[in-house]
Amino acid sequence: MVISDKHRFVFVNLPQTASTAISRELVDQYEAREFCFKHALYRTDYLKAANAEQKKYRVISGLRNPMEITVSTFFKVRSDHEGRYSNAVGNKIQHGFLRKHIMLWWNKRSHAEINGKQLRFSQWFLRNHKLPYASWSILDHHRFDKVIRYEHLQEDFSEALRILGIEQTRPLPVGNKTAKESRPFTDHFDTDAARRRAKFVFGPYMQQFGYAFPAEWDHIKVPATAFVAYRAVNILRRIFWLYLR
Repeated sequence: MVISDKHRFVFVNLPQTASTAISRELVDQYEAREFCFKHALYRTDYLKAANAEQKKYRVISGLRNPMEITVSTFFKVRSDHEGRYSNAVGNKIQHGFLRKHIMLWWNKRSHAEINGKQLRFSQWFLRNHKLPYASWSILDHHRFDKVIRYEHLQEDFSEALRILGIEQTRPLPVGNKTAKESRPFTDHFDTDAARRRAKFVFGPYMQQFGYAFPAEWDHIKVPATAFVAYRAVNILRRIFWLYLR
């Protein structure tokens, strides 16, 4: 998370949405500074740490297709991106106590599973994704002044600056890319079982945030049980994020 007192805005870093590139650019070019910690949440971290004036600042954040995030995560683990997974304890993870230790456990387990068992993406996905997907965006994104979609990164970043009343100095530099195959991320859901699971796991979230599945998947319907499970699981997730993490 970064903040600019001069321009009166805060940027909430949602993981794997180009948030690192956006944060760096806001610090380098638009007089922002680090605040709280990298992946701090707006409601539970920022509002607790902010003063009365800072709570009035405009808020921007990012969003990305959850299927692409999941594929990106797989390749981050497989390539041991920045040594984050083979040496999880040695890498600083700035989160709340419980969330930090859950992530350390998940990083270690995923690295051993993907690289030790040489799983393909669809195999790993079916083994590890059985509940409807949700991210921190379900907490506050509907209230933010601008959400920068990864799929329209440059255009949305420019629009965010316009909303903030800031003149853009240059196109957004993008770095920290994950090593991955060049084919479209949807191609990694290469079995009927993986595509059906994807409809269940991602369907409710994608509908909520305006994402669509490939047209060739139209014969597979998002089951009604996915929406019931999505609502139920999100109640538990909100409790965890707001009170237990």
